[in-house]
Amino acid sequence: MRAASLIPHLTTKELEQAYRQAERPVERSRWQILWLKSKGKSIPEMIEATGFSITTISTLIRTYNAEGVTAVSDKRQFNKSKPALNAEQQEALVQALQSPPESGGLWTSKKVQHYIQEHFDIEVTEPCAWGYFSRLGFTLQVPRPTHVQAASPEEQEHFVKKSKRR
Repeated sequence: MRAASLIPHLTTKELEQAYRQAERPVERSRWQILWLKSKGKSIPEMIEATGFSITTISTLIRTYNAEGVTAVSDKRQFNKSKPALNAEQQEALVQALQSPPESGGLWTSKKVQHYIQEHFDIEVTEPCAWGYFSRLGFTLQVPRPTHVQAASPEEQEHFVKKSKRR
């Protein structure tokens, strides 16, 4: 295994300070790996200290050498899209969900998806529609199942009359 070298974009002290001040867990782990490498630790020692794989550590070091400090940031935090429905549309959806769907039965993600498509002309996936359903405070309402061999209402009444104590 070839030893990975670290281009000193930051000093060991600066890497330690960045590690200790990082607020996001992903970034903190990345700073720790870089700090340990700048202190002269080998990859097997870093694997033991951090629990990350050799591939993860090698990739991070290679990316840090190429890009510098920007390689450490957790880019997932910037991967947020704006909601498909605005506030007025969400309020209209809340009002619609409080009554049974036009097709009858109970609201499902497919029915919420169709409602959004028909009334707002917005294409959403079923998981997105279900996300709106649950995010707006609604829960799945399903009647309790009855056993296939359950007694009929007449049989239940007969059982209650027969079992009453006198």
